[in-house]
Amino acid sequence: MQSLSFQKFMIFINIDAPKDPDYNNPQKYGMESVVNFHITTQDLDNTTLVSIGSWMIVHEDEMDTFSSSTQSSDTASEIVTNTKKPVIIYMHGVACNRVKPLATYKVLRKFFLVIAPDHRGYGDSGLDADLSEDGIVSDTVQLYKWVRYKTSNMIYFWGHSLGSALATHAVKILKEQDGIIPTGLVLESPFTTMRDEMINHPLGKIYKWLAYFNQTILDPPERNGMLFLSTTNILYVDCPIMIMHAEDDNVIPYFLGKTLAEIAKSQRDLQTQGNVTYHQFPSVGYQHIGITDDPNVPQYITEFMQECVEADKGRG
Repeated sequence: MQSLSFQKFMIFINIDAPKDPDYNNPQKYGMESVVNFHITTQDLDNTTLVSIGSWMIVHEDEMDTFSSSTQSSDTASEIVTNTKKPVIIYMHGVACNRVKPLATYKVLRKFFLVIAPDHRGYGDSGLDADLSEDGIVSDTVQLYKWVRYKTSNMIYFWGHSLGSALATHAVKILKEQDGIIPTGLVLESPFTTMRDEMINHPLGKIYKWLAYFNQTILDPPERNGMLFLSTTNILYVDCPIMIMHAEDDNVIPYFLGKTLAEIAKSQRDLQTQGNVTYHQFPSVGYQHIGITDDPNVPQYITEFMQECVEADKGRG
């Protein structure tokens, strides 16, 4: 029987990549006009506070209004209050901190003010907090509300890999708790459920023939609440959805992303809940983390944003 701590590590793989990140020096990584800041969330017990470290990456059209020498939560608050651009909350995957997705940030900042938090247990976020799906989703919901309180601009979610499941779950909770509907949801290299991902992961394929694979590998995380049921959560998403997956993804097979798109298309009311767009990329080397290198992605984002604006008008 696996220990709970081992189960959590195998699911979240919350190691620093890159190692020894210098969050306060984004220029070190070739990133200008980025502010490092923290927001404080309330943990699930309603008494403990959690510090969530984030980067705020200024839209490229507004970079000249920002002093890169300023690094504070007050600066971040001022930026999100004054920006004229839509905002996107970027949720990263495993084996990652907020420094890693640099190539994706450079694409996204052409369209959005980007807010990129580290989930609790990753980077310098909530290292003493309980690492759980519900805990991260709760932090994300509170981050969204922090942004919404400061701006009336459109707010999107973008989730990569594990972050896709977290973002989808957060959108569901926002709707259930407060009737809040984000402008749009982008899922990059997503999976259907954690159980499906574990079965189809390269390591899972090696060991799933073993006796008691289900009882010893698949069942324990589920009993401890590590479900990541995107197939269910996505049915509660009432905004347009764009899903992207590469055929040569070597971590999450593309058919899981395709299946999730088909479920969202067939089991949601597309007229009232929003359309679903699926982009599948050929085997050209993007694998699990390189989709945003594709030259078509900016056009896909532009078209998706136009669709989201129209959907938002329809909601009144």
